[in-house]
Amino acid sequence: MRPDQLKSLLTSMEAAADIVEAIDNPSLQIGRGWDLTGWRYSLVVWGVRFTHLNLPGEIEFKIEVFPSRLTNGRQPEASR
Repeated sequence: MRPDQLKSLLTSMEAAADIVEAIDNPSLQIGRGWDLTGWRYSLVVWGVRFTHLNLPGEIEFKIEVFPSRLTNGRQPEASR
């Protein structure tokens, strides 16, 4: 799988966990139609880092949490 293909699968932390699980379990890769040959992962405090044995660079997937915006009345602002 090319890096851009892997990036397109990283839509949530759950999706990243599915990829981690599939890297460890080739039968899951087959079932999902993925070829993750050469991909490795490192679990880090803020998410997951994916690297490929034969490709330069790495793909980092992290979750960032921001406090809700508050209005003057200290109520959460509605989503836009």
